Amino acid sequence: MRRDRLIPCALAFASAVALGGCNGLSKLDWTTLGRATWQRPEDVVRALELRPGDRVADLGAGEGYFLPYLSEAVGSRGRVFAVEVEPELAERLEAEFPDGGNVEVVLGRYEDPELPDRSIDLVLIVNTYHHIEDRPAYFTRLKRDLSPSGRVAIIEPDAELHGVLSLFVEEGHQSSASGIAEEMGASGYRPSASHDLLAVQVFEVFAPEDDAG
Repeated sequence: MRRDRLIPCALAFASAVALGGCNGLSKLDWTTLGRATWQRPEDVVRALELRPGDRVADLGAGEGYFLPYLSEAVGSRGRVFAVEVEPELAERLEAEFPDGGNVEVVLGRYEDPELPDRSIDLVLIVNTYHHIEDRPAYFTRLKRDLSPSGRVAIIEPDAELHGVLSLFVEEGHQSSASGIAEEMGASGYRPSASHDLLAVQVFEVFAPEDDAG
């Protein structure tokens, strides 16, 4: 599960600004360079409202971009599960985040992330949702891993982008907010939050239907 499909280049976005005419450009963080310009990781984690002691899973952790931000948010009493299905990526993550911290690398399976049951307060999925096969079945199974107040946050390249920013989303590697909501509904989830924060990605949060919170 790789999340390198977007073009993380601030100079390319600067060229897009020169072309003009795209309101989404105002969502870019020009105080920083590289992926953080469009990914805005600190703002994303702040929007997730994580608390010290929470147990979070980064599903499709890739090379671990979000792990330091999640690790800091949940603190020493919390736990971050970095889930990867590719053994090579899991090995790299283990070298980057050795035992002793609050990050635990999990080698998952394509049909099951191998997370502890009834334990996860938040599952974060960044640029990975479109890679998951048979999503209704997958997310139905995922509910057994969530704590009673558990949530699933999906950040995905936006299939409905228009204008210059659409140039930065690779064809076939994106999803629409409405399509995600439909599939999550079929899996037994309800919308919990929707964040209009990111320039080239949708940011939707869901909770199981039987969660009364």
